[in-house]
Amino acid sequence: MIFDSIANKDNYRDFPMLYEALCFLSSLAANELPKPGTVLIKDKLFCNPVSLVSKPESDCIYEAHRKYIDLHYIVKGVERIATCDIPALKTEVPYSEEKDIEFLTGEADGYYDLKPGQFMVCFPNDAHKVAIMKDQPAPIDKVVFKIAAER
Repeated sequence: MIFDSIANKDNYRDFPMLYEALCFLSSLAANELPKPGTVLIKDKLFCNPVSLVSKPESDCIYEAHRKYIDLHYIVKGVERIATCDIPALKTEVPYSEEKDIEFLTGEADGYYDLKPGQFMVCFPNDAHKVAIMKDQPAPIDKVVFKIAAER
């Protein structure tokens, strides 16, 4: 898992797809979201805008992926994201290869409050619980990139 600011994107030059995603994000104007289904590299690097209202943690569930790495980038609002290693969690909905997602429950190892200009990268072993409110429900605009996990 990586938690960082877009201002530090040059630290990721040695990770070509991650760096390309970060350069794309840094090219967006303030408060700008990309068009839905934006593709930078077919089947390997694509993103979607997400607008949501954060909610109590009890209304959220962990998710994990195997084929893609998630990059969550905050454009507006504050989103709390909880993380945990998958083996420490209990499977709630088994992995769907078609949708590349499984849902899990359990206690967090850590919490991160992402603000505009900050991002989190969740690798296949990083279960993440998104859309958690910080103090009260609030609107969030973000971009979620899918980066093919090279194995």
